[in-house]
Amino acid sequence: MKKLLFLGAAKFQIPPIEYALSKGYFVITCDNKPDNPGHRLAHKTFDVSTIEKFEILRIAKQEKIDGILTFGSDISAPTVAFVAEQMGLPGNSYNTVLTLTNKSSFRNFLHFNGLQLLNYRTFKASEKKEVFDYIRTMKCPIILKPVDSAGSKGVSLVIGLDDLNTLVDYAFSESFSEEIIAETYIKKLGKQVCGDGFMEDGKLVFIEFGDGYFYDDGKLWAPFAETFPSAHKNMNLNKIKKLLEKILIKAKLLRGPFNFDVLITQNEEPFVIEIGPRNGGNYIPTAIFLKTNVDLIEATVESCLDWNYKIDLNKERSKKFYSCYMLHSLVSGVLEKIKFDKNLKKYTVQFNPYVTYGETVKPFCKASDAIGNLVLRFDSMEEMLEIIAKFDSYYSLVLKKELTQNIEFCAANVKE
Repeated sequence: MKKLLFLGAAKFQIPPIEYALSKGYFVITCDNKPDNPGHRLAHKTFDVSTIEKFEILRIAKQEKIDGILTFGSDISAPTVAFVAEQMGLPGNSYNTVLTLTNKSSFRNFLHFNGLQLLNYRTFKASEKKEVFDYIRTMKCPIILKPVDSAGSKGVSLVIGLDDLNTLVDYAFSESFSEEIIAETYIKKLGKQVCGDGFMEDGKLVFIEFGDGYFYDDGKLWAPFAETFPSAHKNMNLNKIKKLLEKILIKAKLLRGPFNFDVLITQNEEPFVIEIGPRNGGNYIPTAIFLKTNVDLIEATVESCLDWNYKIDLNKERSKKFYSCYMLHSLVSGVLEKIKFDKNLKKYTVQFNPYVTYGETVKPFCKASDAIGNLVLRFDSMEEMLEIIAKFDSYYSLVLKKELTQNIEFCAANVKE
């Protein structure tokens, strides 16, 4: 029986665990959240942070695993690569994965290889004064990000000097290495382009484009929905594909899935925000499978067990249109009920709750604040875009205010 080590067992990481179990593989899960639901499905679990690469390596050797993977997690991807490289298991090089997942390393890589130019600078926690000086000399708006966080944690838009100290502290607080990056804000044309792809033998063999939905106030940076396929011009999508392929080949990502976020500039040129050497979150691989019949969940699991695995691309695309939507709240409270419009049922393929009634919900500042996920199906692009644009009218949340609230900082809480 082949043994697989999964780093991360959150709700959205269950699909590959279920696939592995269906194939008769021995499943081991590992993260530092023992209540995560994926642990209940596993044959064996370990309560260890997924960034503790040496401890994960010790466990992997002890369990004599045949493959290691993570699903939808940039944080865990370097550990996966480190263990695979140390044990000679299928995977990508540790240096390649670090280059892609660390926002500072990625910007440096793009800059020094002439792949994409941008004004940016990286700061350590001891250089807080330099952050202020840099932003004062730059023309706002500026994006502040932790270099090593995921799920939009710690990201904010600086449009002036008011609340700058709070935003800088917020960014540093979400960085494991206490390092942040300040970047010039690029104005996009239309929706942000997102999606997943797959590499084999150093070549891009599959890619599917979607559009990401964000709040336009510049405070909430986690996407609340994705729609497939993208509504952008094919000409611009082809430009994105060529640029992504050029970057990934140069970075030497040889195999496996990747997730991307790209915007189209006002000049209709692609600008890469980030590329993650892992699958997308928010059930993006599920929506892509429903649209394309290409199973990225299967491909991710099997490719980490077999160096010679080839993804099955001989599939017929569905004529339907698909979306992933993250149910969320803009205020905190105790969730008492989710009320869905009766007309929503005909569009719903899957409902994946993350929070149970009686649990506390937070304002939607990062992906982990989502209450649940819906995978939706539509008959036309027009129908999909119309409904997603007003989707907050299709459900409502009944929240009870807590008597004592420990409100986590979010850029949305900063006054204008």
